[in-house]
Amino acid sequence: MLPNLLEKLGPYVSQAVGLPTESLLQAFRPAIEGDLPGILELRQAVLRDVLWWDDEAFVRWRYFDNKSATEPTPYWVFEKGKEIIGGIGLEPLVLVVDGEPCPAVRTLDIMVRPDFDGQGLGVLMNLVIFKHFPITLVTGGNERSRNLISRLFRHVLDLHVWKAIIKSRERVERRLGPGPIASAVAMVGDLFLTMDRRNWRHPLPKKLEIRELTRFDSWVMVLSQEFERTGRILVRRSPEYLNWRFVHNPRCRYRILGGLVGGKIVGYVVTRFNLSRPNPRKEAEIVDCLALPTIGGEISPLPFLIRAAVDQLVREGACLVSCTAFDDAIQTAVEASGLHRRPDERLPFFVQASPTALHERLSAGQGWCLTGYDSDVE
Repeated sequence: MLPNLLEKLGPYVSQAVGLPTESLLQAFRPAIEGDLPGILELRQAVLRDVLWWDDEAFVRWRYFDNKSATEPTPYWVFEKGKEIIGGIGLEPLVLVVDGEPCPAVRTLDIMVRPDFDGQGLGVLMNLVIFKHFPITLVTGGNERSRNLISRLFRHVLDLHVWKAIIKSRERVERRLGPGPIASAVAMVGDLFLTMDRRNWRHPLPKKLEIRELTRFDSWVMVLSQEFERTGRILVRRSPEYLNWRFVHNPRCRYRILGGLVGGKIVGYVVTRFNLSRPNPRKEAEIVDCLALPTIGGEISPLPFLIRAAVDQLVREGACLVSCTAFDDAIQTAVEASGLHRRPDERLPFFVQASPTALHERLSAGQGWCLTGYDSDVE
């Protein structure tokens, strides 16, 4: 169906963008470093109202300096003449399906210059990407992009969202307005919130040590392999990939907490608390986590790691802590840490793959382990 769609769409896009049909596929190609100014102009035209970061540093990091990428430059541009009028960013990764590693990409930053928007160019670019990569994943997206994504990808599942309110002033003032009454209500509310968090606290197992880590090492690959088995689907964690994604990310500082037993790391949690971007609620996020099911067959280390991460974020001034994920073990650990599910908040996850049998396996929604790490984090 999708190859036929590409053939049918070609003449329409050709007329809309003013290029011969036979030139369309040649106009969409992997970027080279000389394309960077044009890419930045495209992004400025599309994102001008939301750009709060150094976009050149960000684009260089994500698409030109990604040492873990298998593609020369994981960004494709659509060029008309000497102008870049569309682009798609890719994040190469290894998806492990039932113990078998498969090359895949995450699509990010699907952009069409506003004066060419709505002409089918975004659909065309996605269809070409499908021809080059066996598995394509998308997590989330804005309202307009989801309309396009839902037409081309299979909506597999929704990641769940949990939140813990740390400070109540913002919510109270939203209802009562600022003033002495709101201050008094917020003070009482914060006391109850503190007591609630304490009710969820259990003593740290003597054998478990939690410490902050500065980077990922070979241990994370060993930990990832514990989950790479029949019935499970997850993106492989490697030190190269995680250090690029979190430690060297220019838009935001991430913090890593590791759980150790006898000097061996048995789990980790990654958090972010970015006040450089607009963040009036002072929301912090638990971005990624992975841990052995139990320590010595007794108790899971993950709830203790999540509680330690929340405590650290509270000390840093977070007023709200959230976690987004899809996994039974993560759900149990998050809820055991005092975060509460928000049924009305979810993050959709989409897949497109070939051959058909692989697409149907991925689309079944069984065995996936997903976290905020599987979206376009800062």
